[in-house]
Amino acid sequence: MADIETVAPEPARDGGPVDPPDRRPDLAELLDRRAGPVLPLWLTDPGQRRDMLRRAAGATGYHVGTHLALSPVYAGKVAWYAPKGAARLAGRVLGWTSAETGNWHLRQDAANRNDPRTWLDLDRHRMRQASWRWWVTGAGTLAAGSGGLVLASDLTPWWVKVPVVAAGLVGLARYGRPLDKPILARTVVRPVYRKLTAELTRKGIMATGLVKRPEDIVFPAGVGEIRRDGPGYLAIVDLPDGVIAVDVVEKRELLAGGLRLPVDQVWPEVMPREHPSRLALWVADRPVSAMKQPPWPLLRGGQTDYFKPFVYGFDPRMRPVDYRMDERNSLFAGFPGSGKSLSARVVMAGMALDPLVQFAVFDLAGRGDFDAFEPLCPPELFGSGADEGTKANAYRMLMWLLKECDVRGPRIKHYATQGLNSENKLNRAIAAKDARLRPVVAAIDEVQELITDPEIGKSSAAAMTSIIKRGRALGIHLVLMTQRIDKESLPKGVTSNIANRTCLAVPSHVETDLALGTGAYRQGAQPTRFEVGVDSGWGVRVGYGPMVSARAAYLDRAAVEKICARGVALRGGTTGPADLPAARDILDDLRAVWVPSERGQHWDTLAGRLADRFPQAYSAVTPEALSALVRAKGVESRNVKSGGATRKGAYLADITTAAQQRDGDGG
Repeated sequence: MADIETVAPEPARDGGPVDPPDRRPDLAELLDRRAGPVLPLWLTDPGQRRDMLRRAAGATGYHVGTHLALSPVYAGKVAWYAPKGAARLAGRVLGWTSAETGNWHLRQDAANRNDPRTWLDLDRHRMRQASWRWWVTGAGTLAAGSGGLVLASDLTPWWVKVPVVAAGLVGLARYGRPLDKPILARTVVRPVYRKLTAELTRKGIMATGLVKRPEDIVFPAGVGEIRRDGPGYLAIVDLPDGVIAVDVVEKRELLAGGLRLPVDQVWPEVMPREHPSRLALWVADRPVSAMKQPPWPLLRGGQTDYFKPFVYGFDPRMRPVDYRMDERNSLFAGFPGSGKSLSARVVMAGMALDPLVQFAVFDLAGRGDFDAFEPLCPPELFGSGADEGTKANAYRMLMWLLKECDVRGPRIKHYATQGLNSENKLNRAIAAKDARLRPVVAAIDEVQELITDPEIGKSSAAAMTSIIKRGRALGIHLVLMTQRIDKESLPKGVTSNIANRTCLAVPSHVETDLALGTGAYRQGAQPTRFEVGVDSGWGVRVGYGPMVSARAAYLDRAAVEKICARGVALRGGTTGPADLPAARDILDDLRAVWVPSERGQHWDTLAGRLADRFPQAYSAVTPEALSALVRAKGVESRNVKSGGATRKGAYLADITTAAQQRDGDGG
């Protein structure tokens, strides 16, 4: 049965044009169009300019020193070849004067054919040439002889004789030496590198398999010209639709293979504040691992400011990379041997050169990597060791920082209302006015030992999270270092609130995202390319400016010790916060609050009594922290029945025994 409701379709109507009309750019747009930098970066950038001058001075010293050391060899070569050069020069002059060499082959050919008439004609031609050449040679010989007599006379000073004679001898030696035996030794070995060209750039990107046609790779006008950038070449390209720069960064090995270069000589990057398909490809003249870093600018002198950036290290192009401390915290994560301690020491060495900064340092690995900072720390705020006592003291430091967060806020607000700041945040004016509000840099190496502790781990993680959130605006900066990169060692509450995060050599994208934040690997972070040991100190840093691959400035222990000594001198020999609570003995304090009728007591009850009796020292102590502090003194945490309940605690007899052993050892 036919459909009686069928209606005739309306004819399709084409829409109008969707492209906007072309328009002529206005004057402002024309004025903003610039082709690029007029002067090279090494002239405009102070850091690169200093590095270029340093390299020029070093190269000059090397070449001059080498030639001075070889000068006796050069003198021997000149003495050997100069007579040969004189004889060769005399023969050449006589040959030219007599015109023997001019048509000798033609005369010899006539002689071989027994053609005397031709030979005589050629010889008469030779004699006509020689007739005027003898006059020239005679005049030249007379002039040279006269010059020699003047040079040998007493009228000519020695500072004229020596250079002229030396130049003459060198000239004769150069004329007399064999062509394959130069007098001067070679002091420059040209590095073997491939000059980056448009064809080579397209070839490398094509090798990744992301682009099918080379003409789809475009060099944008004004910025796409391949140019020198530091010790290498920089090319900026626009990739075709559907291909983004991160895709090329992920295939860096294939890109390097297409360029026929080592991987650490090829550095593709995502360009910040540009569309995702714009790629910056920097190719070094030689592998970056073989390049020598510029020296740290603060190595010989200078000071820093906690509230201003300072030089942390250098990127692959040897450009300085800044680091900032105020309103931030720091995390350094990577495998053993990746350079965590080296990198963190640069940050702490920079802060040692600000006389307002106070330090608290706990090295839970106990390797002594941070012993140089001990003179900058109060005794109770420095520890180095993998023992329970050091761990307990590190936890005590966190409790003190929590208390600082409580008391600093109102003080800073008070000074802000007096016009020292427009916001309720610490600045240098407030820190300089009140010694109680000076910035604190608290570093914990192998922080996972604290976070994963069965007794105080959860409490430590909670304390760090609170300090990281609250303390950043109050002048408290945590520097955390770890080699265990997992959810248990780096809780999300800790990592997600840290601004300055540096990931050094790690095995996979999982560790990268845990250290730098979810999606960092997909956004171009590639710390998996760094090799442990070889690339020590190289890391990917996020949190201050665009994501950047940088290597920390190299500071060995001797250099760090000298910097810390300068820091102590800047502080006038005094260290530590003005209101730091005095160190107390936990065993004596427990016996002071113990009820004589009690045989044992729970940790939570004891923690409350300590907070009431000694609020300045124990106001923030938790039962877990108290247990760790007492266990570090050799007292076992045991099940204690008190008040009808059985919980973890301690017995008075154990505390008394530990105190007696301490006194007997003289501790």
